[in-house]
Amino acid sequence: AVDNDGWLERKMEDETFHTKLQFYNSIAYSSFFCKSNSLLVYFTCKAVQLSLQKGICEHTPLSLLQFTGVVANNDNAVLCYRIA
Repeated sequence: AVDNDGWLERKMEDETFHTKLQFYNSIAYSSFFCKSNSLLVYFTCKAVQLSLQKGICEHTPLSLLQFTGVVANNDNAVLCYRIA
């Protein structure tokens, strides 16, 4: 569970989660150019979930930007809700 803005104060310390977040961002980025909408939505949501659960790192802003772009598309908003 995430409490209000508490996740902003946590830093992602574990290198495994840091690498996983970078991997999720890379797959989401590739999915965009391959026009694989479902993979784009899935990995973008997973990256944001990981940041909310484990804390922030230098890849978190990219995850949030990708998530904003995904949710802005009305069709994707429903998919994001289902994944979350």
